[in-house]
Amino acid sequence: MPLFRRTPEPTGYRPTETEVADAAAKLNAGSHHAAYDLTAHSGDRRQETAMRILGHSIEDAE
Repeated sequence: MPLFRRTPEPTGYRPTETEVADAAAKLNAGSHHAAYDLTAHSGDRRQETAMRILGHSIEDAE
């Protein structure tokens, strides 16, 4: 039995910076649909995508 287990690489779509910035701009405008759709399409990378969108939305708001 190995001491450490390697988990498989996450599968799913990793959105480009342009897609994330677009979803963040729409989120700041009051529409969550683009962010929700992009996050749902990301598969195992949902949490990473959501954090990237939120990060961009905070940067845009400043």
